[in-house]
Amino acid sequence: MTDEPLPSLADLDRRLREARETVLGPPEPEAPTRTSNAFGSAMRLGVEFVSGFVVGGLIGWALDRWFGTRPWFMVVFFLLGAAAGTVNLIRAARRLQAEAEASEEQNSSTRG
Repeated sequence: MTDEPLPSLADLDRRLREARETVLGPPEPEAPTRTSNAFGSAMRLGVEFVSGFVVGGLIGWALDRWFGTRPWFMVVFFLLGAAAGTVNLIRAARRLQAEAEASEEQNSSTRG
């Protein structure tokens, strides 16, 4: 048996990285996966929309219980919550569209 010390894992990792770069060239940055982003965006938009209805309805229900004016506050705040949910949905969709267009421009400029 030899008495040479075993190389450390950090040294092995460094040598493997150097060998890969020599053979394959420098690594390219990985592009984000669109499927997981699309699913997350769809879930986010759904939650943005529904949360307005729920929060508005709960505020109206609480005010109706407090003042004893059933169902007037609930109807009014449900409609206000619906409007707020719709506005939030439109804002979030515009923001996601702008991010997607910026990402597409960046990807097309790096390819060509």
